[in-house]
Amino acid sequence: MRSFDYVVVGGGSAGCVLASRLTEDADVTVLLLEAGKPDRHPLIPIPIAFGVLARTASVNWGYETEPEPGCNDRRIPLPRGKTLGGSSSINGLLCLRGHPRDYDQWRQMGLAGWGYADVLPYFRKLESSWRGDGPYHGGDGPITVTELNQPILTYDALAAAARNAGVPVTDDIHGSLPEGVARAEVSTRNGVRASTARSYLAKALGRPNLTVETGALTSRVLVENGRAAGVEYVRDGQRQTVHAEREVILSGGSYNSPQILLLSGIGPADELKALGIAPIHDLPGVGKNLSEHPLTPVSRRANADKGFVDHLRLDRATLSVLQWKLFGSGPFATNSCAANIFLRTRPELERPDIQLICTVIGADAKLWFPGVTPTPPRRFGAAVCLLHPDSRGHMTLRSTDPAAAPRIFLNMLTERRDVESLVAGIRKTREIYTTSPMKELVAEELFPGEHVRTDAEIEAHLRRVIMVTHHPVGTCSMGTGPMAVVDPELRLHGLDGLRVVDASVMPTVPGGNTNLPTIMLAEKAADLIRGRAPLPAEMPERAAA
Repeated sequence: MRSFDYVVVGGGSAGCVLASRLTEDADVTVLLLEAGKPDRHPLIPIPIAFGVLARTASVNWGYETEPEPGCNDRRIPLPRGKTLGGSSSINGLLCLRGHPRDYDQWRQMGLAGWGYADVLPYFRKLESSWRGDGPYHGGDGPITVTELNQPILTYDALAAAARNAGVPVTDDIHGSLPEGVARAEVSTRNGVRASTARSYLAKALGRPNLTVETGALTSRVLVENGRAAGVEYVRDGQRQTVHAEREVILSGGSYNSPQILLLSGIGPADELKALGIAPIHDLPGVGKNLSEHPLTPVSRRANADKGFVDHLRLDRATLSVLQWKLFGSGPFATNSCAANIFLRTRPELERPDIQLICTVIGADAKLWFPGVTPTPPRRFGAAVCLLHPDSRGHMTLRSTDPAAAPRIFLNMLTERRDVESLVAGIRKTREIYTTSPMKELVAEELFPGEHVRTDAEIEAHLRRVIMVTHHPVGTCSMGTGPMAVVDPELRLHGLDGLRVVDASVMPTVPGGNTNLPTIMLAEKAADLIRGRAPLPAEMPERAAA
């Protein structure tokens, strides 16, 4: 049996970080196992192509929910990255951290070392911000954070309309005013997607102490005498085993990490027995506490005779691709997002409960050409996201076959307050887009449409169309109670030599996109695993005030 110091399962947003950081120690050997292929799909580097990648089977697990009781028993698609870089190779590239209060809430839940002051140094460590080094930002980290400021995104009009509708405008959503309207920032370097595969793993691939195997589907963790001793996986049709001298680290994400634990006999004992799996470690929280940001689009027709969609006309798109390839600029170097708006639907809330992802094309935008395909409408859109849902779901195994997709139950819109917040979010979105100067740029509402007006009509619409923002967390939650799966150092409760390092350990979903928080978590985990003292806590004066 081959042996490595660390076996990292999953080469996604967290796994690539760990493989890079752990192998900085030359006397440490690491095996990184990724079920998908190398990140060579030609669309991965192009920011504007993220919508196509979410529908591309070769880089996608292609999961979906079971029938959702709060959503008219619909099955909701759940694209997840299946390639090196994981979902950081196919996502919408938005760079957001959530609100400082999100992490202070973790600390108040008993998770020492995970308050805002504790995690800020790791957010700074991971990024190379266009702003440069400062109290809130890093200037030389692996992930390059770029501001989107192209005029075609129409940010100035949107920000002015939001201000006129009573929403503050912030120069830095991660600074002293963490709410309101802010220009979109994305993870790109010279116009190219900055996934963790490109930003972390690529720099480590030449190290002799790192081995990376793709097309490797992990089937279970091997446990001997109360300790994780290695993993079993299938590659090229051959079953293989590998030994971990120090630790096995699961970084498969919020669906695959708990799936591997369950396949290994680690999880709720009664649930495992019902599937014919002999329990080896009863851990009732595995697969539970699933949380995800619900999302619904609102869009209006643009009055202008030109818009971003004109750059998707086949002949112009060809020129845009050339501009992107040669200079790393132009419309295809963006994700079409003008701004993020974080707002509170009730004044008594201590942090925003709604995020609006404001774009200048629809999520269904495609290449087109006159006379061959219909001319798509020019439009402005806002994806209305609920940031702190009360609804909780769970996932479990479909079968004992590791290649079978897990059964996923989000239970979205099953809590009344979630529905009320989303209804209020849609109303606020409409107000912003019908306030000057945006009012002069838009015509009728395309979706959900002017006929959907009352609270009851909006609620019925939500249950028909609600989707997800692709931010699942919580299924291997860190904590100290009976449903916790890992401790604050991400070590599995009751079993030695096994950690989980990915978004599944987050006990609640942060109030924003989850890619940067996942990378932050992996950066901090790398220090914990290496036995290093955590970076000193930081609290900028303005944030402390």
